[in-house]
Amino acid sequence: MNSSKLFSSANWIIMLGVVAALIAAQWKHQAIPIVALTIILVFTIAKVRLIVLDFMSLRGTRPNLARALVIWPTFFAAAGLAKALAPAVWH
Repeated sequence: MNSSKLFSSANWIIMLGVVAALIAAQWKHQAIPIVALTIILVFTIAKVRLIVLDFMSLRGTRPNLARALVIWPTFFAAAGLAKALAPAVWH
């Protein structure tokens, strides 16, 4: 992978992290709303995908390994979202 593409991916990863942190910082001592949590988790999954494909050099070379490495944190993000939604559903 050429260095300009890697630099572009690094910029996207930093931008997604900063935006997710700014969203989370809006609620200092309160619970984060479900919508904000969902946005943060989507940004996290996007960052994972960029890291797996570009920084681990798995773009187009080993698609099954790349898919597994993206599904693993996606599962835990979905579990965290389900845990956050559980009290709202079963009260």
